[in-house]
Amino acid sequence: MKQNIWLLSLLAPLTAMAVLAQDTAPAASTAPKMKSASGRKVVVLDPPAAATVKGATVNVRGQASFIGEVLGHVKKGDTVTVLEQITLSHPREGEPAGWAKIAMPAGIPVWIYSEYVAFDTKTVKARVNLRGGPGENYSVVGRLEKKAEIKEIREDKGWVAVEAPTNAYAFVAADLLDIQPAPALAAHAPVAPAPAPAPEAPPQVVNVNTPAAPVAATNEPPVPAPAAPAPTPQSQVDQELEALRKATAALPEPAPAPAPAPAPAATNEPVTPRIVTRDGFVHKAYNIQAPADYELHDIQTGKLIDYLQPKPGQNFKMYVGTRVTVTGPEAVTARWSRTPILEVQSVDLMP
Repeated sequence: MKQNIWLLSLLAPLTAMAVLAQDTAPAASTAPKMKSASGRKVVVLDPPAAATVKGATVNVRGQASFIGEVLGHVKKGDTVTVLEQITLSHPREGEPAGWAKIAMPAGIPVWIYSEYVAFDTKTVKARVNLRGGPGENYSVVGRLEKKAEIKEIREDKGWVAVEAPTNAYAFVAADLLDIQPAPALAAHAPVAPAPAPAPEAPPQVVNVNTPAAPVAATNEPPVPAPAAPAPTPQSQVDQELEALRKATAALPEPAPAPAPAPAPAATNEPVTPRIVTRDGFVHKAYNIQAPADYELHDIQTGKLIDYLQPKPGQNFKMYVGTRVTVTGPEAVTARWSRTPILEVQSVDLMP
């Protein structure tokens, strides 16, 4: 008996702690998902929001910056789907800090390297990147999994333009969009209760045995016939309108309104160096005449894509033999006209 009491006294504090932990567990958050990348803050909209284009003609770009290539345009009044809201920590001079990642608008194609297209089945042979143009120097704007179906539009220099799938994306300046708020739940007014029925008057009992009272004769004069009805409010309104027409008939016509001033011409965006994002394997450059110490090779074919020029003092050896995503300005020199040189601004490991 004493042993049972001792066990109960030992388990009581543990049970109380378990109940307290259940009561104080934090509730699930419904706030928008936020993630941070290099030099930017990203807010993921779940579900995505609809937005209306405010500018007359707005550029749709491959990156959230003026350095991103122009993929197409949307016009004032068009509706786009906003997937993410992006705020740049250090925007370039003359460009906005706020950008919107949107679903690729209809009519803007994306590009796939033709070696990965099965033209007989209209599918892709492997997991491939979608590019903003016919070349690996264009931005990645989505991916397709193996055997995904495509709709071909045209072919150009070994690249195939296809209709953009639902997961393709692009970027526009956020201040040129009017993002619609999420629809609020309609408030239901309380239903008033139906009024209670009025009590019925009790039936009047008439004694049929009581003789009716005689009607006394009167010498009152006959009631005159009613006079003609006064004019209705509608006829008075018609008379007032007719008087107003006569009073304003002789007035001179108003002078025509001045023509609106022409809208100011759109200013051209500043010309900035071209910056690209590219995926591949990092290799050590063994050619002593190479313009850089490292090379970026295609993941699928192993072909040389770029020479990589890291930042001064950057330890780039750790990336040799790994798959990375590299971003930075790309240029072709007169001496190395076939393979461009990419100055590394940022590098991320691929999964």
